[in-house]
Amino acid sequence: MPVDLPFMADQPTASARIKVSPEHFKVDEVLGFEPDGTGQHYLFRILKINRNTADVARELSQMFGVRLVDVGYSGRKDKQAVARQWFSVPAQSVDAVSSSVEGLGWKVEKRCRHGRKLRRGSHRGNAFDIRLSGFKGCASDLEQRVLDLQRQGFPNYFGSQRFGHQGRNIDEARRILGTDAVRLRRPSHQMLLSAARSWLFNVVLGQRLLENTWTRPLPGDIMMLAGSRSHFTAEKGDSMLPERLASLDIHVSGPLWGDVKAVQDQPAWQRECCWLEGEAEMRDSVARTGANPARRALRATFDDLTLKWTHDSNPRLVFTLGRGCYATSLLRELVLFDLP
Repeated sequence: MPVDLPFMADQPTASARIKVSPEHFKVDEVLGFEPDGTGQHYLFRILKINRNTADVARELSQMFGVRLVDVGYSGRKDKQAVARQWFSVPAQSVDAVSSSVEGLGWKVEKRCRHGRKLRRGSHRGNAFDIRLSGFKGCASDLEQRVLDLQRQGFPNYFGSQRFGHQGRNIDEARRILGTDAVRLRRPSHQMLLSAARSWLFNVVLGQRLLENTWTRPLPGDIMMLAGSRSHFTAEKGDSMLPERLASLDIHVSGPLWGDVKAVQDQPAWQRECCWLEGEAEMRDSVARTGANPARRALRATFDDLTLKWTHDSNPRLVFTLGRGCYATSLLRELVLFDLP
């Protein structure tokens, strides 16, 4: 994760390596619901090691003879990891195949019927078990930083994985959106649009961290309920806002940019438009795509963050994040590291 994005406090002084081996970065998708047991789809819980989610989905489509679009999953998981996640495949195609369901670097751990195809963002979150290697720094400082995160949450940046190797997706987004902002029919172009919107969100969040307002609402800010997409406008004189913010019940939100004509008169969007003046070309190109504007919480929280020390004096962090939140965005507040 690049260090030029502002931190919630001082930049960490400790350093470590992540993903030295797949076993050092474990992620387990949390569906948040029980499969129906009946229905027109099969859900497969798949264990994958050093495999991309998209590649496994492609192999499932080939194995069962269905279109790639008919294979569902809730979200992409890290490649350099031991990851468990769910996929859905039309049941009729599964019943017609008698061979075992597995491939290079992945296997099925559980299968059951379900009434619906899995859609993006349909899961509740992801449970992480991360072991850092080569830790250099003060153990007590790291422990204090963990306590601070438990009390305050952390900046909900989109992780650098979102932007491709060395940020190439952003470079490509600038090129494509600048020349063909309206005709984004290819899936790869949709990915670039998503990367651009994520980039603009990070810019706004960084600005609010610099101004120390990422957890302090400004007049007209759009607030989001924790764990929900529900939102409301902060009203001047609302005495309950500070208490609700401190208890992590609500969060200030930032923009997922799009065609903002319908909301451009709202104070929050007006401020954010000004903060994005340095990215005016990308901001305006994204708007011309006609994408629906949306909101994302500036702050992320977690369940049960624990820090343990391994026998070789390296940190091990166990926690659960809600969907759309990045483990690397939490880690960057604790230690300096480079993604492999």
